[in-house]
Amino acid sequence: MFDPDKFMDQPADAGSTVVKPIPEGEYTAMIETVAAPRVITGQRGESVVMDITFKLMDVPPNVASALGRTNFTVRQGYFLDVTPNNALDMAEGKNVALNKLRAALGQNSAGWTPRKLQGAGPLKLQLGLRKDKNSDAQFSEVRAVGKAG
Repeated sequence: MFDPDKFMDQPADAGSTVVKPIPEGEYTAMIETVAAPRVITGQRGESVVMDITFKLMDVPPNVASALGRTNFTVRQGYFLDVTPNNALDMAEGKNVALNKLRAALGQNSAGWTPRKLQGAGPLKLQLGLRKDKNSDAQFSEVRAVGKAG
């Protein structure tokens, strides 16, 4: 049984500070989690962002071995266009990235709610690599979504 008090006094060795990225390519995925939207403040004022975590289902064994792990997830932040009454703005050209995700899942229809994304799939993700602004580290990022199969 886990003992939090013992854990707090347990010494640890130096550890890794960089996660090896998942290689670029196309993967089958399911949506693992959909976080409640958050408001961020940037150069353009306030923006609403909803983070979605995708679980990759078909990482080849040689890639899993090279990366030293068995669980592969990628998080994507979706910037949302919202109306003054905090609803999704579905006007022409609004929420295009989110609507592409919905279409890939067969969910781009009237009456949809964001909760319907939880656990949805399968779908295809095209992953790319993005260099960190402050270091030489690279991160996996979702470049495109599409229908599975």
